[in-house]
Amino acid sequence: MPSKTPVKLTVSDFINNHEVVGELAGLKKTFDPASGGKPLIVSDVLDAEGHQYVNLVQKGGGVFGIALVGYTYILEEMGIRFLRLAGTSAGAINTALITVIKNKSDKKSAEVLQAICDLDFFSLVDGHPAARTLIKNFITKKDYIDKAKNKLLLVLAAFALLIAGDVVLVGLSKQFPALYVWTGICFILSGFLSLVIGVGVSYVIDLFKRLKNSGYGINPGDVFYDWIKKLLQENQVTTVSELNRKAAVCPPLQLRVPNESGLGDLKGDVTFIASELVTQNKIQFPAMCSLFRTDIDSLSPAGFIRASMSIPIFFESYMINDIPTEDSRIKAAWKQFFGISQPPSTARFVDGGILSNFPISIFYNSNVQVPRLPSFGIDLDDSKPADKQENAFSWSLTGYFGRMFNTIRNYYDKDFLLKNEVYQRGVGKVDLSSDQYNWLNFFLSDKDKIDMFVLGVKAACEFLRNFNWETYKNDRTDLQIQLKK
Repeated sequence: MPSKTPVKLTVSDFINNHEVVGELAGLKKTFDPASGGKPLIVSDVLDAEGHQYVNLVQKGGGVFGIALVGYTYILEEMGIRFLRLAGTSAGAINTALITVIKNKSDKKSAEVLQAICDLDFFSLVDGHPAARTLIKNFITKKDYIDKAKNKLLLVLAAFALLIAGDVVLVGLSKQFPALYVWTGICFILSGFLSLVIGVGVSYVIDLFKRLKNSGYGINPGDVFYDWIKKLLQENQVTTVSELNRKAAVCPPLQLRVPNESGLGDLKGDVTFIASELVTQNKIQFPAMCSLFRTDIDSLSPAGFIRASMSIPIFFESYMINDIPTEDSRIKAAWKQFFGISQPPSTARFVDGGILSNFPISIFYNSNVQVPRLPSFGIDLDDSKPADKQENAFSWSLTGYFGRMFNTIRNYYDKDFLLKNEVYQRGVGKVDLSSDQYNWLNFFLSDKDKIDMFVLGVKAACEFLRNFNWETYKNDRTDLQIQLKK
């Protein structure tokens, strides 16, 4: 009987999911004056079609980026559009696509979902076949480590028993010649197992050498780079200048209510965060392109997203080589941004989330007293229930390392939100803490993808129901007055 061809995931599977349809219908009813609701107001900046504009930052989180798309889908369906955009790692992907697809006043979610449907996620794990198998088993099989450890212990125990058998049988065979046959068999088995162990150890050493030579990354990341580059090109973005123009172009804007700051300084832009290891700095692309080239269009916009997505160990570092270090313009740029007199000849980038996984601080504008639009943020909460406990002795090993890593990568952004608490009111949180989800699971089933999208949808609906623009605006104004005092 011929095997059935797998049914390909479609955009309709996401947006026509019964939970998505129900959540969106309920949200629209909440803000429908005909149903007794108040109109949704989230900003004082509008275009001629009535779309409301906000700034948007999207957090990194591997494959959890699908939840980000669910969240922005709801925002778009409710007439919200994005003036300035920023994102890190997975957040950089959705940020890039929202920036380059169509025009600022258009919905983008269907095209983003189509890109997700067309992508074989496992193809992004483009490293050595052994590494691909190891990663797949490690992520998809919860007890894989224990089973692998038990198998290794079994092999070592068998080897030890065979060596002991060799010693014993050699001694006994002198008194009992009939044991010579068993002694020979034992030696053959010992030799075979020694060869297997030797080959295994040699293979592991070779893999570690490959890892070192590839910049301590299991996967080259070439498939991801080619994928995002193709998507940018399909949307007429091949150079940094084209990316900047696409991000900046806005329809004519107007204010809902008068504001002394006016509209003159409002323009769109986009930011991708990457961590540069040579000089140990946070890099904002494309704003800091002048650090690396005098002709910014000699850099690849796809490289910015690839740099931001360079998950340590999982992906190789992204490199920018042959920086013209003696050029006065390059030197001036390094001096201006970081106070560095001698630029590096090579820059090496890893995941921007190491330094700033939620870069909402870049939207802060001290010159504006009364805000004209809010800064929205999409937070991804993937901390597992068992690892949220305050009892430090109850954490799992992964929970321990997770807390340590999160302390480092979230401190800078958390510090800003603590000092500017009003910004926290524009942040919605997607709960991905279920043990069902793993941010590095590039082997997601179609059901898991849809479930993540639904979680993003639900989080956005909850956020919009609770967000109050007037309260946000007044508190932001009071904060600015206090800071000036």
